[in-house]
Amino acid sequence: MSVSPRLLLTTTVSLLNVACNARAATFPQSRKIFRTLESTWQRSLLENLCKSPIWKALVSNYLALSPGAVSMDNPTSHQKCTKVKMEPYLDTCYSQNNTAAMCDIPFHTATNTLIYCQTGAFSDATHSVRTNVCADAKYGNYMDKQRYRAIRKWKRVEKDRSSNNTEDYFILKLLSFNILAQNLLEDHSYLYMGHNKKALNWKTRKPLVIQEIFEAEANVICLQEVLEEHLLEFVAPFKQHGYEYLYKKRTNDKRDGLLLLYRSNEFVLLDYAKVELYQSGVELLNRDNVGIIAKLALKDNPETQVVVATTHLLYNPRRNDVRLAQIQLLLAEIERIAFIENTMGGPKYLPIILAGDFNLEPFTGVYKFLTEGSFEYCGKGRSLEPSEYRSLSNSLIPPRLCVTDNCQHFNVLTQRLRKEGTGKVMLENSESHRQRRDENVPTPCNINVLQQSANSDTGRAQVIEIAQGHSARFSSGTLTHPFNMRSVYTHMGAHGEKEATTHQNEWITVDYIFYSNIKPLEKYALPTVSQCAALRRIPNFIVGSDHLSLGATFQLPKKKSLL
Repeated sequence: MSVSPRLLLTTTVSLLNVACNARAATFPQSRKIFRTLESTWQRSLLENLCKSPIWKALVSNYLALSPGAVSMDNPTSHQKCTKVKMEPYLDTCYSQNNTAAMCDIPFHTATNTLIYCQTGAFSDATHSVRTNVCADAKYGNYMDKQRYRAIRKWKRVEKDRSSNNTEDYFILKLLSFNILAQNLLEDHSYLYMGHNKKALNWKTRKPLVIQEIFEAEANVICLQEVLEEHLLEFVAPFKQHGYEYLYKKRTNDKRDGLLLLYRSNEFVLLDYAKVELYQSGVELLNRDNVGIIAKLALKDNPETQVVVATTHLLYNPRRNDVRLAQIQLLLAEIERIAFIENTMGGPKYLPIILAGDFNLEPFTGVYKFLTEGSFEYCGKGRSLEPSEYRSLSNSLIPPRLCVTDNCQHFNVLTQRLRKEGTGKVMLENSESHRQRRDENVPTPCNINVLQQSANSDTGRAQVIEIAQGHSARFSSGTLTHPFNMRSVYTHMGAHGEKEATTHQNEWITVDYIFYSNIKPLEKYALPTVSQCAALRRIPNFIVGSDHLSLGATFQLPKKKSLL
């Protein structure tokens, strides 16, 4: 028996409306109605549901009908059940001439109700979504987009209400997102064996990633794993919406890198550094990770400045010692750019935001170093936990790099305190001849004592006095830094359950937003581990990456004019 798709959909609508809207209609009653249909109709109805763009709304209503989910004594649940209306989809998504036509609804009006409806866009990806939603459920990937958004709400960080007066404060909204470079996905395809292959296609993932970024409405965006060959195409819509950007590809033969975008109508770029964490001849620093640091000023208040940095540290879970050395270099560059002046109470710095994929879990060694300001690594293993096997010595990186144990450039510090020396940064950088042309003097460290030790790299602990009351430490076995860093996220949900940002054998957190000298207002809430179970495998047709995005808003006090 041939069954009209429109008739099937009308029948479905009637069933769901009876179940949702009739006060006496309980789940068993709607099931009874379904059983009265002929078996051929039942089979055709179920098969055609999987081919329809109304699938999301059907699933939403079906879940709301499940036992315990809807009680007529619970108005909130009943309201949630009736929220998704089916009738508009019949006329919008289907026509009598073409019952298989996709939705033709404007992009921004459909995102709350349909999984994937965008006018004339990405036809191959659109068909993938339409025909594979049921397959996605089979693979365990399906999650209703409304439910995902209900989890990912912007929430206040603190209970007290801060002033949002635009005359006194600027609201900086930042998003950080590892978008998963397509070449890394393909090179490590074994990690995605259980995924729906259609969801792994870049043409499917790209619009999901861009949509999520735009919906955050951030004025500063930090992205990791941006493939260089996709860069110009990827940033095109952002440039059309008034963003400028900095890009730094990973060193050597790596194809992906970091992308930092900022709204050019709100910020002016004063200074920047593209940091290479690869340093030749240093075993601990022979990986190709990088960082970007930008000093931004408000366009309408140039004295108000902030430093934003992003990075993607080494993945290897066993090598926290490598990540510690990488952070030492990155913080030294942040210190150089964020420094304002020396005061009686110590050095003064601009507000700092550091975001990215750190590939480490909360409260482990590098996390403790960032948030506590000090970490003793000497005697610990590569995991930065106590170990009797292959424990670290008192020297982490060689003095010839001229980075102190307080995460400062020795040459910069000497010039700052003594008003002498070149202030030259001694880190290798393949772009240094382009971005710092004024520093061509091949002078090494400013003090001969350090130079002699640096050339030998003996690893002896050293304390060098630069000026009265100021000294520099090398190879002391302990790292410190001058910032009061905090994490926007507490890494726990309301009931003490762990939050997560990605899945690595289990749901864990490896992505962070740290801040110093600036007040956070809101954060883009992360799901707990149990909530992530509904996401199952990512990327999918809801989340375009194997990481979840992070976000925060900050209150940046405006500088008062002296005039």
